[in-house]
Amino acid sequence: MANSSGAGTVDYSWTEPVSASKTQYPYNNVMQTESGHFQEFDDTPGAERIRTQHKAGTFTEIQPDGSVVHKILGTNYHIVAKDNNVLIQGICNITIQGDAVLDVQGDAYEHIKGDFNKIVDGNYTILTKGNMNLSAGGDLNINNLAQTGSIHMIAGDRLIVDTDLTVHGEVLADSLHSSGSVTAGTGIHAGVPGSDNPVAGISTLGGVNVGIPGPTVPGTVTATVMVTAPVIIGSVMTYGAILMDPEGGAPAIRSIYDSHQHIGNRGFPTSSPLEPMIP
Repeated sequence: MANSSGAGTVDYSWTEPVSASKTQYPYNNVMQTESGHFQEFDDTPGAERIRTQHKAGTFTEIQPDGSVVHKILGTNYHIVAKDNNVLIQGICNITIQGDAVLDVQGDAYEHIKGDFNKIVDGNYTILTKGNMNLSAGGDLNINNLAQTGSIHMIAGDRLIVDTDLTVHGEVLADSLHSSGSVTAGTGIHAGVPGSDNPVAGISTLGGVNVGIPGPTVPGTVTATVMVTAPVIIGSVMTYGAILMDPEGGAPAIRSIYDSHQHIGNRGFPTSSPLEPMIP
């Protein structure tokens, strides 16, 4: 029976020790019954031991150095009617070659003053019927080592992140709310055809930067690239490409419209509100 359990490079192996029997006459005193039970009190110098054995092979042996070996060739029951205390001042190895069930009908506590390593070769499931709190004094890392694996988070209400969120891949969401900023290196898509809400859009109380890194100016669209979208300017919806300036598209169009003049054949601006009434 070898136990190579542990984590990382740690290997705590153990095997069943052989009997320390080195009996010499007349030091070994044996009592044996008719059915085959026996008990030994061995005083052989350097190999002193005590062994009590059932005819089925179950035995307890106290070896010369004080070590104890219990071997049960059957089912074992250990029942304590009151408290139980166990102190192990060395390494503890437990090997279970079948299933294991730990049924705690009260509260359970674990205090590990060193590292805690757990390796599961199969699936790992945790079901908490109440609240679950996970805290770390340092970094908290969740790694999916499978090349095609995913991490799924499902919440009946919402997922709240109270700090900055950095995503190096895509963020796909039916609704995304941020009280801070959302920065995307390759664009933000809303209302994509085929999505649950193909008419959804992007709403912001701040500004929008297109092709320009850095902070935004509330209420403005700043762009160094062509912005193509159905755009509402005042009460008019315009479809097509619109080049936005730092003041926004609508102020730029209004400034052009309000500043130009047509000069008539009499030398007066025909589009100026100051044009004299000439018959």
